[in-house]
Amino acid sequence: MNGRRASRRCMALLYCALGLGAASAQPKPLQRDDALEPVRAALRTLQFGKAIALLDAAGNAGDADAQYLLGLIYLNGVGVIPDAARARTLLRTAAEHGQGAAAYVLAAELTHDRDAPPGAAHQWLVRSAKSGYYRALEALRTNRPLLDVESVGASDPALLAPWVLYCARRNDVAELRRIGRASASVRDEFGRTALSYAAASGALAAAQALLDLGADVHAVDEAGTTALMIASGRPDSAMTALLLAHGAKPDAVDQQLRTALSYAARANSTANIAALRRAGAKLDARDRRGYDALDDALAVGADAAAAALKSVGLHAALVASIPGRDGGRFDPAHPGAIYRGWPPLALAVARDDAPSVQQLLSTGGNANLRLAQGEPLLQVAADAHAMSSLRLLLAHRADATATDRSGHSVLWLAATRNDAVLVKALLEAGVPPDAHAAAEQAPLLAVVRARHAAMAAILLAAGARPGATDSQGHTALMLACAGGDGALVKLLLEHHAKTGALDHDRRTALWYAARAGSADEVAMLLGAGANPRVADAHGVTPLHAAAAQADAGVFVTLLDADGSALNARDADGDTPLVIAAATGHVEAVEALLARSPNLDAENDAGDTALIAASRGGYATICALLVKAGANTALRNTSGVSARDVAADRGFAAIAGQLGGSG
Repeated sequence: MNGRRASRRCMALLYCALGLGAASAQPKPLQRDDALEPVRAALRTLQFGKAIALLDAAGNAGDADAQYLLGLIYLNGVGVIPDAARARTLLRTAAEHGQGAAAYVLAAELTHDRDAPPGAAHQWLVRSAKSGYYRALEALRTNRPLLDVESVGASDPALLAPWVLYCARRNDVAELRRIGRASASVRDEFGRTALSYAAASGALAAAQALLDLGADVHAVDEAGTTALMIASGRPDSAMTALLLAHGAKPDAVDQQLRTALSYAARANSTANIAALRRAGAKLDARDRRGYDALDDALAVGADAAAAALKSVGLHAALVASIPGRDGGRFDPAHPGAIYRGWPPLALAVARDDAPSVQQLLSTGGNANLRLAQGEPLLQVAADAHAMSSLRLLLAHRADATATDRSGHSVLWLAATRNDAVLVKALLEAGVPPDAHAAAEQAPLLAVVRARHAAMAAILLAAGARPGATDSQGHTALMLACAGGDGALVKLLLEHHAKTGALDHDRRTALWYAARAGSADEVAMLLGAGANPRVADAHGVTPLHAAAAQADAGVFVTLLDADGSALNARDADGDTPLVIAAATGHVEAVEALLARSPNLDAENDAGDTALIAASRGGYATICALLVKAGANTALRNTSGVSARDVAADRGFAAIAGQLGGSG
């Protein structure tokens, strides 16, 4: 999928093929059989690779529904790079096996293909109608164009849910509004809403759009987590403020009785602690363990949060200042059933009885012994904060990359738990800062994802490689930029992180900073020599990515650095002006108009900036474009003008403003 959205025409094909509108009598083209339910489950949890593999296997076994759905995925680039040729092959195969919806989509594709054989589209449309597919029957009866791009909605969650969640994370407001109220009620497999996804990503505009569309600010997932709790774990308070302004309850509790204040404390987010206090959050709320927010901060070494909570008079209920004890599996102070059956060496390690550990190891004890539960001794020592035993185990060649039951190694777990004491002990004992199990990413990448800047500094100072990549080719610098974390970006640049590294989609750290709308990070990267001209695999430049964000400062900074991308087109044919107009960003449009862009550039769906702005109901942008000389009479590939779009979507004022365009 490209960095912003699939083309409007292709997404309309997708939604229409899956069943449009609110009429309950409209049949759904995919059967709800057990065979495809694992696919839908994978799509709902955004496991695109797994879904594609399952569909591919089912399609090869002759399942026409699987061939059809896989064709839609490749047509629209859902989790893969769009591949129109492969999509058509799959759709044709499905249609030849009687899948009427596939024949209809194939007919629609061929109507837009100038090289298609004469009459080919009509032949497939007739074939679809003969199979009983209602849209084909309607198209033949009314002679209307196939797949009117202004009639967009969805009733099948198989692809709607992952697409909405993707748009929420990527701040794609225009697409969310285009889908309509359905986007506000989408949930993933674990009950997490699109609003929660927007909150996690700091996608303010998407969150506002979802709230406008009726998203429930009080909705909880299966763990009882609200969007406010998720937002409170971010370093900034903008999302928290937005949710509180819409009535989010600061004292709501999850299944562990933790409040948003607990989430803010564990994330060391003093900004969110302050925002929640202003909203009247109860300071001394206790979770199921009896922890208050200060206990949470102390347990993970969140010093700034602890100081902020102490400054308002909060006292720790249970935890002394011993980071890392929270979450441990072993309690040597209270021996009992959990230690039953443990070998003497494991018991000595759990008690941090160094003399006994030394004696047992010296007489043949195995430093790589595992408990019956699967835990390696090194993890037993780490969970118990048994530092002397931990050093002895490592001195006797304990494997630092051995994994526990969760599949994680000791340094990775300590780093992601933000346990500075344990991490320093491991590093001092000779564990390399990049040590990790084969199935894990490097610890530095994990802590950057978690935004633990102090932990990242410890690892980098110990020699962690800033150029390490995850399975998608993301570097730590890319992850920090995507998260808008200026402190981490500065730290990584100081340790000579490369600005020109490309991930598997050929995106740079600057691309991610631009998409995140991070003005300070963009300035830092440009100052470090980042190239603003590099486009990703879908032709999306940093300027394209910035055009979809609300902060015009990022956009102007990139324009000033390199104006050559002013009229650049991405793989969908969109220019920065079309994107800015489609997402309703007035300041970005004004910045572009000051540089005389191509006002009437059309994307692959034939949309101009004016058509895109009218679709979103952005009257101010429409007025700016018309004043600058945009052609109001142009029509897109579905034959509709900007005025038609505005009128069809109920934007009467814009339609009147564009009157006379046909």
